Amino acid sequence: MTSPTGRAPLVSIGVPAYNAERFIAPALESLLSQDMTDLEVVVSDNGSTDGTERIVRDLAARDGRLRYVRQPVNRGGAANFNAVFALRHPGASYFKWAAADDTHDPRYLGQVLEVLRSDPSVSVAHSLTDDIDEDGSHLRSWGDQGLPADDPDVAVRFAALSQRNYQCFSIFGLMRTETLVGTRGLGYYAESDRVLLAELSLRGRFVDVQEELFHRRQHSGRSVRTHPTARDRIAWFNPDLVGRPVFPEWRLGQGYVGALLQAPGLSADDRARCLAQMGRWTVVRGPHLLRNVARTGADVVGGRTPIRHHA
Repeated sequence: MTSPTGRAPLVSIGVPAYNAERFIAPALESLLSQDMTDLEVVVSDNGSTDGTERIVRDLAARDGRLRYVRQPVNRGGAANFNAVFALRHPGASYFKWAAADDTHDPRYLGQVLEVLRSDPSVSVAHSLTDDIDEDGSHLRSWGDQGLPADDPDVAVRFAALSQRNYQCFSIFGLMRTETLVGTRGLGYYAESDRVLLAELSLRGRFVDVQEELFHRRQHSGRSVRTHPTARDRIAWFNPDLVGRPVFPEWRLGQGYVGALLQAPGLSADDRARCLAQMGRWTVVRGPHLLRNVARTGADVVGGRTPIRHHA
């Protein structure tokens, strides 16, 4: 897909969707209404059984910057996130994911784009976030989470993003396509968005525009509500793991270490300092690692299915 000028779009926005008919129209309209118009929006439908396809095709008929692709089967959330990135226009210089229920202020894209263009040390640019309800009314402001993801020291950034408890808003930030291509993408295991953010922190700083331009919608159908526990969320990230023994904390640790070992451009000292943080991570998460082993062992011995599937 090309931009209205006939060139490749400057920005590609990927929207992974599944049974999203309730909120996908306002979500897409907020993207297509951005002040910065040199963009494409690609929707990857993970086999929806509701009216998602009809809604998106109707919008695409009115705006040539919107493209709809239907996946033949539902392979899980992680696969669809990676699929919509693969579907981007190859000439797009920047990429962002957008959820099928959140909305964006019209100024969002122009402001975060300016952050990336003006500072090569930044790998992810986003804005402050607030929560809205099902009708779009304001619920709460998140403000600054106190996460030093903008610190110039890579070890400080990596430690924060691998060890602190935080809201993963930045996974929906704007990134340089070449930076994201150099990562391993979203892993096919629960909480892999945290690993990807930590991996991106090894490549640059995270900077938020200090205005609430990103509106996260709270509703009963959000994946974190329909899949409330880490074990439940495995089914959302990767249905192929359903019924198999899984060790979510171990997979998470392996993801962080793998990101560190494969990150390009790190000095030996920086890599060593980041790896030392994983030693601290292992100590802090030790009880969780042991519980993973104990619980999976009990499931296997008792003949129980280790995780439940949620379609």
